[in-house]
Amino acid sequence: MGGLAVLFLLGLYFVLTIVAIVKVKPIWAKGLVLLVALLIPTADAVYGRYKLKQMCRAEGGLKVYRVAEHVEGFADVNTVSEYWVKEHSYQFVEKLPSNGFTVRWSRQNDQTVIEEKVSPKSIYKLDHKYIGWLNDRYLRSQYFIEGINGEILATNTQIGFNGGWAERLIALFSDAGVSSVAWCSNAELELDDRKMVLSVLKHSGE
Repeated sequence: MGGLAVLFLLGLYFVLTIVAIVKVKPIWAKGLVLLVALLIPTADAVYGRYKLKQMCRAEGGLKVYRVAEHVEGFADVNTVSEYWVKEHSYQFVEKLPSNGFTVRWSRQNDQTVIEEKVSPKSIYKLDHKYIGWLNDRYLRSQYFIEGINGEILATNTQIGFNGGWAERLIALFSDAGVSSVAWCSNAELELDDRKMVLSVLKHSGE
């Protein structure tokens, strides 16, 4: 049903455009009608993508405010394994679940040991958040590294654009609903927690 509704709206818009072009007499007026018909559904989408590029240059990507040296380990609120210990030689990584219990993966004698319900010892935390929509059109998603004192050491921000009004209208009839149709396209601006951690939290083995 959603697809049929979209086809109906597109067909109706096309018919109205043709009728308007036929009714006006001067050639220049016909061209003007056609131009307006093209701009109505596309102008804000084109400007929105231009604005997205500006925002990506100004806010997107990795921004490092301070590099921490001699970091043994850290808390990763999204981790479910010993990845940071095993693959990148940190001494430990902690998971801080919402129930208040901390799970820690740590390196002991070349073995990875799992400790549950322990007191956290991390002074740095890797986290991720959705900052929210700006004017219902731009969504910010961000990884960040934060100290226990609230200091932000680094951020990696990605920004999405959810389209012009015509794109959003069409999306309402789809199963997915309204969502981002364009993101910061530069590969360096893609959200990458690994790159940020290795750039900011330096351990003694480096």
